Amino acid sequence: MVKTLQLIRIIVILAVVFTPFMKVAAQSSNDLPVYIVQAGDTINSIALRFGISPQDLIAVNQISNPDLLPVGTSLKIPGFEGVSGTLTLSIAPLGANLRTISRQYEVDEDTIIRLNQLTSPAQIYVGSTLILPEKNPSARIKPLKALGEGESALETAAQFLSNPWKLVIYNQKESTARFLSQELIFSDISGDESGLFGSPWLKNIEITPLPLRQGKTHVVRVYTSKPLNLSGSLNNVPLSFFKEQENQYVAIQGIHAMAQPGLALLTLKAQDDAQMSFEIEQPILLEPGYYPQDVPLTVDPSTLDPAITQPEDELIRTVTKTATPQRYWTEKFRVPVDEPCIRSWFGSRRSYNNSGYIYFHTGVDYGVCANNLNIYSPAPGVVVYVGELTVRGISTIIDHGWGVYSGFWHQSAPKVNVGDFVETGQIIGEIGGTGRATGPHLHWEVWANGVQVEPLDWLEKVYP
Repeated sequence: MVKTLQLIRIIVILAVVFTPFMKVAAQSSNDLPVYIVQAGDTINSIALRFGISPQDLIAVNQISNPDLLPVGTSLKIPGFEGVSGTLTLSIAPLGANLRTISRQYEVDEDTIIRLNQLTSPAQIYVGSTLILPEKNPSARIKPLKALGEGESALETAAQFLSNPWKLVIYNQKESTARFLSQELIFSDISGDESGLFGSPWLKNIEITPLPLRQGKTHVVRVYTSKPLNLSGSLNNVPLSFFKEQENQYVAIQGIHAMAQPGLALLTLKAQDDAQMSFEIEQPILLEPGYYPQDVPLTVDPSTLDPAITQPEDELIRTVTKTATPQRYWTEKFRVPVDEPCIRSWFGSRRSYNNSGYIYFHTGVDYGVCANNLNIYSPAPGVVVYVGELTVRGISTIIDHGWGVYSGFWHQSAPKVNVGDFVETGQIIGEIGGTGRATGPHLHWEVWANGVQVEPLDWLEKVYP
């Protein structure tokens, strides 16, 4: 009897140990979805992303060297029988939810939950990265319109010359009578997108890039079916909208470098000339910027005194809070010095005089690396401030329009006056070491609608 129990125990242990390998062997690898290796991926990170074991991933793909995983490699993902195609990483757009994503990608909701290890459908936030099987992007169904009050699916099919039974199939309905008011309808044809956000006025709302990130510049675009007055906020900062072209509006907004990661709220209110209004609210994922900590700095204690710093900060906020309706720049910003040797980066966390890391670096510091001390305007604009401050030293602020400003601190001498219009590349000052500075350098800041943002982004792309 003892020998029998020992034999049973051994069989059970062997079954537990070899279960993963038995599972992989039982699967047909031809029926598995495929994931394309991205930069930074490892066997462990991919396995963690899909909730599988690294051993299963190695076994099904017959990987001989797990440490060698070239970008672009196609890996079969075990454990997802019934799922086919290439698994891609997609960013959830505004208005997306589990139901709409399921219909658009023609994947059942349970599969989306399994692929993304969701514990609740509410975990799909705007800006969140989703793993979805992409069979054929050109064949993917598209949002047609939101069903208006009193409208029927049959009327919508007639409006777009579509087969009503296609709408039934694409939207996973039993009949055309099952569509609800304000429900987003999908089809294999493109609609005018009017009403996708529950209003016939709003054709589309875009936020780029997604997700939101600490210290970054984001662009909110609203496409409408008629002229509207727009207002709203992003992460509790009021948005300033400007007309780009007919029925197209844009707001440029920075996210504070120390904003709380998690969910940021977008609010939007649209009002027409008849004072009819429509409002929406949407939480958006806000990610950390992963900024490093600088070496602790020792400075003159008086430059940390709130009695000095707070009025100075308020002065800068007052100067940069106006969103001028004219946009002066049309190209990328240029580097404001001749030799761009960076001494300190934007966003890094700072400690002064043994404080905690409660401060952050609000701009980019350029050292003296050229054979001159010239400071150049990075873009066209109007000079709105020139003066000497305790912390920032001799300072100049340029208004580039649409709520975008540049600030230049610690100069030895300014070369412009308030009210001057400056062009890109025009000399506006000389590098110095005035104010709270440990040596001669230029501290350059960019403000986007009242928030300091990463200046280097403005050297790499044209906003908006």
